[in-house]
Amino acid sequence: MISQIIGAFLAVAAASIILESPKKHIFATAFVGALGWGVYLLCLETLGAVSATYISGLVISTQSHIFSRIFKVPVTIFFLPGFFPLFPGSGMYLAVYEFIKGHTALAQGHLQSTIQIAGMIALAIFTIDTVFKVMKRAQHIKAERTS
Repeated sequence: MISQIIGAFLAVAAASIILESPKKHIFATAFVGALGWGVYLLCLETLGAVSATYISGLVISTQSHIFSRIFKVPVTIFFLPGFFPLFPGSGMYLAVYEFIKGHTALAQGHLQSTIQIAGMIALAIFTIDTVFKVMKRAQHIKAERTS
């Protein structure tokens, strides 16, 4: 498990370089991705891939928002590379491969799983974005009342 987390850290660092993230934030983006992958691995056996992806996505989104505020940079600097380990690219590859081979039932299973995992990533981002927007709005309202 530790080797997978280290591998995720290195892969996300490489993705950050390829995406031309600011050099001073590469360690933070790699940390976000490794943290998310670690949470995914911890949840995978007990919850399954779809739920583990959602919980890991919540962690990645939360940490991305936190780093965004700490470093005063857009949250996408941490989001995009941070989610790389979770992207269901192999599921999509297998779906297309099985369709080409004529194994429609297998292909549909891979496609369904891929869509569910992609949906959980989107739902996690949406959930945490909403939480942070509500918190910001509440702070704004509180500031208006005290002024």
